[in-house]
Amino acid sequence: MLTFRVVLPEELEAVKREVKPVFFSGDEALIEESFQEHADDSSTTILGYEEGRLVGIVTIRWRSRYPPFAAAGIPLIQNIEIAYHDRGRGLGGWMLERAEQEIAQRCRYAGLCVGIFDAYGPAQRLYIKRGYVPDGRGVCRGSEPLREGETVRVDHDLLLWLVKDLSGMRSEETA
Repeated sequence: MLTFRVVLPEELEAVKREVKPVFFSGDEALIEESFQEHADDSSTTILGYEEGRLVGIVTIRWRSRYPPFAAAGIPLIQNIEIAYHDRGRGLGGWMLERAEQEIAQRCRYAGLCVGIFDAYGPAQRLYIKRGYVPDGRGVCRGSEPLREGETVRVDHDLLLWLVKDLSGMRSEETA
């Protein structure tokens, strides 16, 4: 069973040190980028612990940089990561559920994106099982939809943007 901690703005420096050996490959620039919008409450990060040990992290971007989500006020769930040796045990689903609970308090929809090649297979399956559906723009290079006839290199920039209606979650919590 996981316990969760929502990172408060005043905890940022301590949390950056805590996550460094476990996530982001210890890359200072990635850590700084991940936490850059926390001081003004534009982002929320949730940490997951198993028996006191940090095993998961997820960030919610309340103002998505993906234009269709931004226009619709859909927050972006980003940087879901499980410690390498803890993967494959369902912890990503728990982290995602906790992020959805946080979003459901403020918004009807949650969004996320996933890469399209084989390394992203486990994430693709998780998101579909949890009720996420494509936003209808097809595969994108970043935020730009690909067009028929385009030739592209399959890499980490080819994304499928997904959305989930959380209104059922909201009514369950308020009932």
